[in-house]
Amino acid sequence: MGTPSRPLLRLKGHEIVPADEDRRVAIDVFDLLLPCRNYEVKYKVAALGQVSPTLEFLLRLVKATPGISDADAGAFFGYSVSEMAYVLEEATGPGYVERRAGRLWLTVSGDSLFREGEKEPTIYTVESRRRTFGFDLMSIAPQGKRGIDPVESALPELPSEDPAGTGRVAERLPGRFKHFFRELADRADRGKLERRDIYSIDPAVSAGERFQVPVRVLTYAQASNPSAAEIDLSSWRPDHEIADRREIERAVALLVKDQQTSVNQLDAASAYQVLIDLAPDFLKEFTTRAGLSEVRYWREAVSRAGEPRTDRKTIPIVGSLLLQENIERISAVLEYGMRDAAEPPSRIYAVAPQTRRWGATTQQRDMLTLLQEKLARAFPSVDRGDTKSTCLYAGKPAAYTTRTFDEVLTSHVEHFPKALEILLIPGVAVAALAHAPLGASNGNPVPLGWASFDPEVVERGNTYLMDRLERYAA
Repeated sequence: MGTPSRPLLRLKGHEIVPADEDRRVAIDVFDLLLPCRNYEVKYKVAALGQVSPTLEFLLRLVKATPGISDADAGAFFGYSVSEMAYVLEEATGPGYVERRAGRLWLTVSGDSLFREGEKEPTIYTVESRRRTFGFDLMSIAPQGKRGIDPVESALPELPSEDPAGTGRVAERLPGRFKHFFRELADRADRGKLERRDIYSIDPAVSAGERFQVPVRVLTYAQASNPSAAEIDLSSWRPDHEIADRREIERAVALLVKDQQTSVNQLDAASAYQVLIDLAPDFLKEFTTRAGLSEVRYWREAVSRAGEPRTDRKTIPIVGSLLLQENIERISAVLEYGMRDAAEPPSRIYAVAPQTRRWGATTQQRDMLTLLQEKLARAFPSVDRGDTKSTCLYAGKPAAYTTRTFDEVLTSHVEHFPKALEILLIPGVAVAALAHAPLGASNGNPVPLGWASFDPEVVERGNTYLMDRLERYAA
């Protein structure tokens, strides 16, 4: 039986699903940059040395029989006079054994070679080291450097309490180095078999190059409380390592909490209405005179979100399109839609919702690349680079968005509801989601919508988007 996972950080809210129907639901994915720095550390290690069998046997004999005579020791081992003289030199030279009146005793140094509970003597030598290690600037835990691509370098950075990389970090680093010494030493001395223990650390450390490392963050919620975000860092590191990085966990939790907004601020009702207008037959059971019964649809979608089929042309989508399971669903929808496509689409369009840090993950780029590759394989006349990706964005887009899409068109005037996200592959497939708190007036936005390869739904989505496209400019 596996060990239970650590509890995730959760914000309490109102329940909208009965306890017997409750379940954990994936909501969103982000990649956030962790500030790090290299530090040169000077330290000393006590390294396990080699003990010859003859020296070990003599030390054990003298330990067991203090004051034994040279002659008796030689007779015990069956050594000649010359052999015994050689062994005694090996023991008395380093100061492990002393001879007094032809008898042998262990010195304090010799006795200290026998650790408590061990019968064999252990010899250690002190060795100096000067090496460079990477540490994050938040939890001051080991973090190796790796290359990051242009999209990753533009991702949001977690705020550091010590942005200059000095002061608090330099003061705490020796203690943290000692805490992680076994991990660091094993990595630095990989291939060397002898055991090493930390002996001393020079408190003066030298700060070196700063760097950043992406941290993958998944957010989840209980179906009964969808707008109360939980964070999960297990895609980045296992639970036992996260336990040594509490500061990072807290910073991520605060940043995710910063995503919170209100239903009114996002004009959620208008976004839900677009979902109805584009797929009225699919949502007719959840449509009232007041619009979409989003809580009832959420409850239904959570329980039956599945895969597309020829007789299931429109499927519910719960959570971000960029979650791996939803990328797979969109990919399947695309494959069905390409079967009846008259011609290859020249564009993949995305309408960005006006939520904080939308698309702040390399999953956005990976999804677009996957769709472009599938289109290129389905239409031999099309190269992957021929199908461009275009994002329609209200206001100034984030740098990671401009680096993810082939083209970003912007407008200072809102032409789509703030909560609305659309992914359109003209003539093939369409997905639409509303990003808004669910079951409460305030909270983390919960993406909820559908994806479809139904020709009528795709055509409505195409008409809706194209009617507004000319109002956006590069």
